[in-house]
Amino acid sequence: MTHDDLAQRLVNARRRHQPIETVAPERLPPDAATAYAIQQAVIAGLGTTTGGWKVGAKSPGGPTSGAPIPAPVIHASPARLERHAFFRVLVELEIAFRFAEPIPPRADAYARDEVLARVGQILPTIEIVDSRFAEWPNVAPLAQLADAQNNGALVTGHAQPYSTLARSLDFVAPELELTFDGVSLVPEAPGNPAGDPRELLVWFVNHCAAMGITIEPEWTVTTGTYVGAHRIDKPGILRGHIDGLGEVEIEFV
Repeated sequence: MTHDDLAQRLVNARRRHQPIETVAPERLPPDAATAYAIQQAVIAGLGTTTGGWKVGAKSPGGPTSGAPIPAPVIHASPARLERHAFFRVLVELEIAFRFAEPIPPRADAYARDEVLARVGQILPTIEIVDSRFAEWPNVAPLAQLADAQNNGALVTGHAQPYSTLARSLDFVAPELELTFDGVSLVPEAPGNPAGDPRELLVWFVNHCAAMGITIEPEWTVTTGTYVGAHRIDKPGILRGHIDGLGEVEIEFV
């Protein structure tokens, strides 16, 4: 399987709503560069555009990864979504950002101060985690990376100016709530495993620059869960709240 073959299988899985049953080990992406190329090929193969990105890390300063999110699967809150449009539904409460201006690729790396100076808006989001692989989560990490790092959809809350919240918001441990039909899904010790999610933006900007991608100001860049991932197996109302940022809501039908 070439990288184009896997990209086409991922496109077909989305279009036909048929999961990929198996991928032989020798046919997995051999490296991250190939997985990132497949991400872009899937966006092109779907005939759509990028509407946002997801980025994340498992520890502060640890290895970071990301994936583009197709524009048609980004929804404004309150959203009404059919569970059967996904292969599975897991939900995560996150903080996201939008930049104030396009950020073009360049040879020199963007410094942290340059990146944060270009942040324009901040907002709460709920990411729906899904996979086009039937055997998920027992799927090789590079295959998951190729498959948009398991993104299924993104629901966005109301955006606010980043400049008004940059100093007052607790980015590491904000007060928050996530409920499904009134039952809390928040763990005993919530928190983003990456620490302050703004640090992920530096990686993101330079990752896009290395790939020759211009970052658009309308893109929503979501930066990892504060509450883990929770599976939703029935209809109901999911409500998220982050103090200082506001609400985000999904009705699953």
